[in-house]
Amino acid sequence: MVSDTWSDAVRRGFYSTADQTIKSIEAAGPIRRLLVADHPRGLKSQVYRRLKGDRPAPASGKIRGVRPACLHSGTPTEIRSLERRYRWYDRQLAIASARHRLHAPVTVTFNLWHAALVERSDPSKTVFYAQDDESAIPSHAPVRQQTLEAYRRIAASGMTVIAVSQTLLDRIAPTGPGIVIPNGVDPDLWLGERRLQVETSTSGKTVFYAGTVDARLDVDAVTALATAGYYVDVAGPVRDERVRASLVGLPRVQLLGPRGRSEIVARAQNAGVCLMAHRSTELTQAMSPLKVFEYLASGTPVVATRLPGSTLDSQRVTWVEPGGDYVTAVQAAMKVERLSDADRSSLVQQLSWRSRHEILIRLLVERSA
Repeated sequence: MVSDTWSDAVRRGFYSTADQTIKSIEAAGPIRRLLVADHPRGLKSQVYRRLKGDRPAPASGKIRGVRPACLHSGTPTEIRSLERRYRWYDRQLAIASARHRLHAPVTVTFNLWHAALVERSDPSKTVFYAQDDESAIPSHAPVRQQTLEAYRRIAASGMTVIAVSQTLLDRIAPTGPGIVIPNGVDPDLWLGERRLQVETSTSGKTVFYAGTVDARLDVDAVTALATAGYYVDVAGPVRDERVRASLVGLPRVQLLGPRGRSEIVARAQNAGVCLMAHRSTELTQAMSPLKVFEYLASGTPVVATRLPGSTLDSQRVTWVEPGGDYVTAVQAAMKVERLSDADRSSLVQQLSWRSRHEILIRLLVERSA
């Protein structure tokens, strides 16, 4: 895993790309054993998190868990220090693999440093799965050059690289096999029995945004919609106080904060339009729009910013060029009929993580033979 643990995945309801990959591999019949490796943490952090209830993946069915440790908390920034940490991490994975009878296992790693900095005799036994362009994440700016060096090493190694968008795959430019697997949706969540009721008198004019509130969000788009008389509900954690300050005083804009997955489903299905209004940056250009796929799964019309990694062929989405006219787009989307239950069920199956991950499962079975 990247910077988190099995307990984190359980806590967030197996929401992320890595979480759902675990679920897809677990459900794959030909795969007999899956070892889930937490991100390496310092001994002090391990003790603290264990007291808070964190545990490695339980030994149930085919899943086993390992919680590798390192001496110091915090991730080093120098390449040599990173190499030492992740080679020690990899040795702990090898010991755990032997203990759980995984012979010559194939490794799927979402961890950039683990993929790039560990020497491997057989690159075909490693798959690097890239969820975001880590060199473009603002908080990663202090290690941008190290990240680019890691991409260079991954590309040169010949290992298989999976990326969530073609843009991201092109940036890594692997010399080995390269595969694009867009993000997907969880049918159990989006087709399950609906339990929450969040409908209000403004639902018909409510525009719903679900996601992190940070610099990727186009504040001008939200402002324009609120000024035009639409109610904009924003569900998600605030990561940028400047963005929050720009939104909090706007009329008809409601910052809901983090919400449970069931409530996100209910709000998306009750809204008049679901919105993905993103600024065009290096980070957003390479993203695979998980929220757009989930919006489509709700059956509600969608308005989204057209970005290289976001483009998909769907008449259910009204596309807006970056910085464009979101008010006109929402007005047009409001006229789009909602999907019938049968059509929505069919679409959810097409967009499901299990469907997306079929190519990964075939690859793992072939490589482990």
